[in-house]
Amino acid sequence: MTTVTSSTGTTTLDLAAIRTDGGTQPRAQLDADTIARYTDAMRQGDTFPPVVVFYDGDHYWLADGFHRVMAAKTASRDTITADVHQGTQDDAIVYSWGANDAHGLPRNAEDKRRVVLAALAKYPQWSDREIARRCRVSHPFVGKLRERTGKVSSTR
Repeated sequence: MTTVTSSTGTTTLDLAAIRTDGGTQPRAQLDADTIARYTDAMRQGDTFPPVVVFYDGDHYWLADGFHRVMAAKTASRDTITADVHQGTQDDAIVYSWGANDAHGLPRNAEDKRRVVLAALAKYPQWSDREIARRCRVSHPFVGKLRERTGKVSSTR
């Protein structure tokens, strides 16, 4: 596996080393048009922000950048620039809940609902405000979904 750390703190990783199968994708599905646009841009030499991965000592878990990774594979690239954080698969999952809040393909209502439901299922003891902070949504939105699911929290 190729890993090269640059002076900017980013790393070049082999695409084959990045795990995308661990429940870290918060969206219901990837957008084919976005992948095609990114693929064309990569083939024309455009530079993209690094993807975000969490390394647990054995695996690099993709937390942000699924469309970029798919586009890089489609563009027949072997490597991609990544920001690597030390952490577990679970850390990557939690990080992914707030991904694409301010960049990339904007999250739709279903994407937001999906991550909040995942957070409520995994951490029902977290307050609405904590889940909202992690998922980058409003706490009233979390509260409404909590009420619908019956997941009780000690504090809102």
